[in-house]
Amino acid sequence: MGETMKDDYVTIMKAAQLCGVSDKTIQRAIRRGTLPARYPLPNRCEIAVSDLERLRPGHVSGQTIESLACRIARLEQQVTDLEQQLRSLKSSQPSAVRHYAPRAKERTTGPLPKHLVPLLVFAQQHSIPEQKALSAIDMELLPVKRGEWVGPDGSAVLLALDVKGREAFYQIYCNFPFFTHCVQCPHGYQDTSV
Repeated sequence: MGETMKDDYVTIMKAAQLCGVSDKTIQRAIRRGTLPARYPLPNRCEIAVSDLERLRPGHVSGQTIESLACRIARLEQQVTDLEQQLRSLKSSQPSAVRHYAPRAKERTTGPLPKHLVPLLVFAQQHSIPEQKALSAIDMELLPVKRGEWVGPDGSAVLLALDVKGREAFYQIYCNFPFFTHCVQCPHGYQDTSV
């Protein structure tokens, strides 16, 4: 700012250059009233060079970096105090952590588990072509269980439906023209094996 005199006035663009900020920053400061400006012509805004001191680097809305550093130090101390209070509260309370036994991994071989239904049998029972059901699986609309089970009739079962799968199947296909309802339709959370 040494090249201009203190009593000089500059445009918004020149003020932005002198302060190392954008012209939008200057305009916001004028609108907020933190930077005085004059309007010698209807479309011309001028700012006194002496008023630009508060927008120089190291000043933020009239605060110096030193005052901001003090404020940050106080806030950091408050955070440290709060963390210490939290630790002491946690240590004074009895542990409420529940320990859950890990879920047994679902069997993917051997006889088909009772809560599963072979996908193809379920699709045939509801008059939905196998290819439509497989398409829904490919589009990740129909959740299936995969395995190498033996069905009740001795057939190989590679894809099966659990309760969620049967419910999704019903929701996807119940409005199809050839859909056939069964005794357990609509399938939902209280659904049992077919």
